[in-house]
Amino acid sequence: MTTTQHAIAKLARDPLRNIVLLKHLEAFPDHTRVHHLTSEVGTATLVLLETAVSAYDRATYPATTYAALISSDAPALTRRLLDAVPDRVGVVFKVASETDAAMIGARFAVRQVAEFWSFTSDGAFADDADVGLTLAPSDAAFELFQAQGHARSWLEPLLKTDRAFACTIGRPDRPFAVCFAFENYGKIWEIGGAVAPMEYRGRGFASRVVRTALAELAQRKRVPRYQVDRNNLPSIRLAESVGLKRFLAITHFLRLPLADKSAARAG
Repeated sequence: MTTTQHAIAKLARDPLRNIVLLKHLEAFPDHTRVHHLTSEVGTATLVLLETAVSAYDRATYPATTYAALISSDAPALTRRLLDAVPDRVGVVFKVASETDAAMIGARFAVRQVAEFWSFTSDGAFADDADVGLTLAPSDAAFELFQAQGHARSWLEPLLKTDRAFACTIGRPDRPFAVCFAFENYGKIWEIGGAVAPMEYRGRGFASRVVRTALAELAQRKRVPRYQVDRNNLPSIRLAESVGLKRFLAITHFLRLPLADKSAARAG
């Protein structure tokens, strides 16, 4: 078993906790480097993702070379993992643990730049007869997804291979609201792209398409994940209004090239 396979096997024991690492290992197997440690106190994994291959990271963190994703059972293991983070290049760290964040802050000159909350549910949801489920959204729906940063070139192949589906309400050429769900890792599917055009906001259409996506995922025996920037209050209210519960917060810390503390002291 390779280091990557061993790490995935360990991470997959708690897939919701480790969904960010598992998702990127699944999506970019040829553009990740894995460092995995095991000791009497537990295990720890560092995934180094080349940010150039991730549309979000490429656009959001253009000065970085890697995204460093960490899951660790103990501070001592986290400290050892940080030895594998490359020097003299930009890195965005993505961590769920305050302890891991403290270890990173003690080692590198970083600043917090974002935080994302993930929600899930194991509840039952009812279909909405007015909401359509499709593998071929209209051009108008794709335009709404595109406006939120979800490129058609990324989403359409997932739809064609049944690793995603879209939910829409309203006319195909003028949707009242849309969303889509796509495979993250294994049985965990993420709901994204939930949006209503300005003229239809505040009328419950977005929550209706999200509820239908949740109903479809429940029918498929899939685990839903809904991710939102912590500053996006409307999206957080939507998640809470349909009965989703927060289970994870991932914080991003940015280290610019040469911005480690030893280099700063030397300079």
